Amino acid sequence: MSSLESTFAKIEDGKAVRVALPLKDEIEKQRISCVYRAEEPPRFSLLFTPGSLPVARIDLHRKCMVLIDIAGRNVSLAADIEEIPDHDTLRLIGRDVISHQQMREYFRVDVNTPIVAAPLLPPDDDNEKGTWRLTGETIDVSGSGLLAAFPEPLEKNRQVRVDLVLPTGDGQVVQMVGHVVRTRKIRSNRYHVGLHFDLIDPETRDKIMACCFDIQRRHLRLKVQVKDRL
Repeated sequence: MSSLESTFAKIEDGKAVRVALPLKDEIEKQRISCVYRAEEPPRFSLLFTPGSLPVARIDLHRKCMVLIDIAGRNVSLAADIEEIPDHDTLRLIGRDVISHQQMREYFRVDVNTPIVAAPLLPPDDDNEKGTWRLTGETIDVSGSGLLAAFPEPLEKNRQVRVDLVLPTGDGQVVQMVGHVVRTRKIRSNRYHVGLHFDLIDPETRDKIMACCFDIQRRHLRLKVQVKDRL
């Protein structure tokens, strides 16, 4: 039995899951809680609360990721969207079970935690440009990067030193070096900045992933109400 077949055999019908949906003209996927409806594998459906599924914005040509808690273990399933039969349902075809190593690249969790970006210059540098510090808050985090909100923009491709407060545990601060992938102005004094980690030690990455898994388990334990669908 393949890993995909084995995964489908373990998923309970009616189980609460999280899906990362690809959107048109958007790099970031939108994460939504929903309910798994079993069909003939590898096909399955996801049921959503009324009004929560952004039907018109869904990109049918990109894969989505379904996050599932199976016996206390997070499993990530890559799937193609086969059709949207109505405004509250998606029908999908499972394609692959994402490994832990792959999840470092694809697995993102919605989490708000303090972050500080600073230049890659010695702390005692007298150059005024080397003394700035930008404080913000994360929007989502993964083992390979994050999306954060800052009061000022950061230019694309700029390398920065990042201090991140781990979102679980005792508030430990970890540090890594990353570069700016994109910056988007949301409104006055608020910019969304995507950062990719360039230099991060394995222990720090594992700590971040452990926090992500813990938070995702909490998301998946939340009950999802789908009116008149189960």
